[in-house]
Amino acid sequence: MQKEEKRLKVLHLISGGDTGGAKTHISALLKGLNKMIDASIICFIEDTFYEDLHKAGVPIKVFEQKSRSDLSVIKRLTDEIEREDYDIIHCHGARANFIALFIKHKVKKPFVTTIHSDYKLDFKDNFYKRFVYTTLNQVALKMFDYYIGVSHQFRDMLIDRGFKRDRIFVTYNGIDPYSTEEHLDKKRFLERHGIKYNGEVIVGILARLDEIKDHHTFIEAAKFVLEEEDAMFLIAGEGANEEYLKELVKKYGLEDKIKFIGFIKDPYSFLNTIDINTLTSLSESFPYVILEGAKMKKPIVTTEVGGINRLVIDGDNGFLVPVGNVGVLKDRLLTLIRNSEIRKAMGEKLFKAVEDKYSYEAMARSHIEIYNNILNNGPAILMSGYFGFDNSGDDAILTAIVKDILDFRPDARVKVLSRDPNKTEDLCNVSAANRFKIRDIIRSLKATDILVSGGGSLLQDVTSTRSLLYYLALMKLAFFYKKPVMVYANGIGPVNKSFNRRLVKRVLNRVDFITLRDEDSRKCLEDMGVKNRNIQVTADPVFTLQAAPAERVNIIFQDEGIDKDKPLVGISVRHWKNDELLVRELSKVIKYILENKDISVVLIPMHYPEDLKISQSILDKVDNLNCHLLQEKYNVEELMGIIGELKLMVAMRLHSLIYAATQITPMLGLVYDPKVDGLLKELEVPYKLSVDNISEKEFLKVFEDAWENLENTKKIIETKEKNLKLLAYNNIETIFKIVGK
Repeated sequence: MQKEEKRLKVLHLISGGDTGGAKTHISALLKGLNKMIDASIICFIEDTFYEDLHKAGVPIKVFEQKSRSDLSVIKRLTDEIEREDYDIIHCHGARANFIALFIKHKVKKPFVTTIHSDYKLDFKDNFYKRFVYTTLNQVALKMFDYYIGVSHQFRDMLIDRGFKRDRIFVTYNGIDPYSTEEHLDKKRFLERHGIKYNGEVIVGILARLDEIKDHHTFIEAAKFVLEEEDAMFLIAGEGANEEYLKELVKKYGLEDKIKFIGFIKDPYSFLNTIDINTLTSLSESFPYVILEGAKMKKPIVTTEVGGINRLVIDGDNGFLVPVGNVGVLKDRLLTLIRNSEIRKAMGEKLFKAVEDKYSYEAMARSHIEIYNNILNNGPAILMSGYFGFDNSGDDAILTAIVKDILDFRPDARVKVLSRDPNKTEDLCNVSAANRFKIRDIIRSLKATDILVSGGGSLLQDVTSTRSLLYYLALMKLAFFYKKPVMVYANGIGPVNKSFNRRLVKRVLNRVDFITLRDEDSRKCLEDMGVKNRNIQVTADPVFTLQAAPAERVNIIFQDEGIDKDKPLVGISVRHWKNDELLVRELSKVIKYILENKDISVVLIPMHYPEDLKISQSILDKVDNLNCHLLQEKYNVEELMGIIGELKLMVAMRLHSLIYAATQITPMLGLVYDPKVDGLLKELEVPYKLSVDNISEKEFLKVFEDAWENLENTKKIIETKEKNLKLLAYNNIETIFKIVGK
């Protein structure tokens, strides 16, 4: 009889005196988690938090403390954890963190805490609490194994304060967008609070009355709004700043228009009553009041803090204002007060955004991924490459490799050496370390099962010997720590300097396996005398990627003002040896094409913003309404989707041509490097020009040939692309054969 697999068990610890967002977060999280794992919660105060979660069916217990210094719960908690055999202890807030400090050494379990706010500001309004509780919380935080920030800004805050980057995860708050919440209608709610209503637009703010929420700015903006329009302002909440704020309103003589209604037990009654939701905080993570307001389809005007801008798109589904800026806040409120259609449209869009990305189930799945990452013993893979430089081609390589690794082994732990670890972590949802900090590199190498030198033309000295030496030194360091090394789908060469060639030969003869993206790279290694027996020609990893959905691509074309009804020709160029010649001749070609064919041209920067400058120079010379330049920076999948809409792609950069091949888009290559010529040969595409001596006459001849043979080229590329995709997947299998896990 097969043994039943044990379900993941997680114990959450929290004060229990929590209200507002903390209560909503735990309730939503536990509701989602318990559909997939066993999750329960213990709190230390029996209050409305316990009562409400108990009624909601959340597994919750109270281990009551008589005071914060009462440590009698320690023994009881330790016994509970051992008896129930929890896999992870997950804490929320200063009190739970402090208690964990005393039980962590007693139980052999990983401890994780969620950072819901800037912990240095949690007791900002009370000197004693700030001095004692904030200090104790900072001490407790240092002993945790892992951290979860509820926004990327909080992750960055922890990194800046010395917490280890690879111990910090990010997840965003979620909510059940479909559950029916009991609430009073507007008339009954206002009557309950003794508020006379004459049909004005109601602006509301639901937040504790503390300095961190900056109600002062809200009241100042309200004063200026009321000088121009009739409206009502409701302030819901309690806190240390209450008397000061009431005095401020009294000073302005606005008691009849700005109402304080105290603590609200039923936030949905408040949110149903107001017409405009507002938040003026100095600091936030990803506040629930915006999600709750979105559920009621209320437009939001909020300060741009924390992770709010991941949900609220300024001017589309809400308004973002600078912290403390009374003037901008006043203007945005007036816009919404004066236009009910804008209010309705923004509320609908905000609800749709929450529905798509910020449901409680998505939050729960994100937590389970984090828990599994903490607990798993899957292979650790360290990636090295030209990552974190805002180059679309290298971003595509990394995206493809990470995707393929995790598809093959979901329990694999991928870490990336990057110039900009933050960008890399955002791009691929991986852990990253600074590629220029030797301590980070050594720590990462010691912890990995394999070094993967991944993709691109890393081993060449045409652009830089320094870059070549960096990657070879990294491999030698891996040898020192007895770590296997794989060169992954590289394009090799040219390597021209004799010293560099000898060094490449010496290092590559020692690596465990080499896969190459083309036959020319194999010949290059052969010419340098590399005799490693484990060499295989595969294909570029990018062939395994999928383009963004058509709906997203259509939105991009609309935003960029590009008419898709006309056939589109894409042109992607980069800085090279003679930009003046390239810009002059290419501009002439584009002018001729636009004057003689019913098409549009789209200039596509691949390395942002480096390629933007030369593309703008071409656009300025062409000066034709049918020539467009993509102004925004788009991710790999979006660029692939854009190129998939083209009739022909004219390009210099290798990966712009690979993107075209993945979308079966005919191409014309502008050859500045042997790797571009190599790809065109592999695809059997004959249409190419050397950029070193480019001319309008020659360009037009090749362009006309390519244009007349679009369908035939598509058939050739389609056949080749299928084979290259299969070869690209071979790279992944090789990693795990080497690791042996």
